[in-house]
Amino acid sequence: MIILICGYSASGKSYVARFVSKKLKYKIVYTSDILKQFTTNKTQISIKTKMNKGWYERSNLIELRKNDFSFDKNLDKYLLSLVNKNTNLILDSSTLPYLLKKKKGVIKIWLNATKKVRVDRMSKRDVMTYNEALKHLNKKDNFNITHYRAIYGFDFGKDLSVFDYVLDTTNLNMQEVFECTLAFIKNKL
Repeated sequence: MIILICGYSASGKSYVARFVSKKLKYKIVYTSDILKQFTTNKTQISIKTKMNKGWYERSNLIELRKNDFSFDKNLDKYLLSLVNKNTNLILDSSTLPYLLKKKKGVIKIWLNATKKVRVDRMSKRDVMTYNEALKHLNKKDNFNITHYRAIYGFDFGKDLSVFDYVLDTTNLNMQEVFECTLAFIKNKL
């Protein structure tokens, strides 16, 4: 089974993916780390990834990606090949749920939270002020929405019909988010 965890920035994607991978003993791929490898011109991309807390928000990748769709196209081509070659895999991907909306053997989960909660989370996670986090979050959310529409034609974060499970994490602590997500997944396995 392939499990895809999706959501806006600071919705809890990477933390949930890590928790679920440990509980189910699935391999985890942090797609932001793969993107980081692609953008640093690595010749050998490693599937052994790590969670990169907040690196993207402090990078200039939005500017690079805005004018060059090849980063996204190459990343998604690589991720699609991983999904097609592997089982028992969890990815925290923004695009794969939309690109694989009809593929069997894939569980697609969207984590939602209010902007205020996500800004609070980002400011704590990345050690920045609320206003700095709000600025980064708005920039990234707006970029993702327009960028994915331009590349693939889907409405990121607006069209949730491709997801098997949508969980609002706004009023849940991390343990409750983990338990709800894991219960849903176990029911589908």
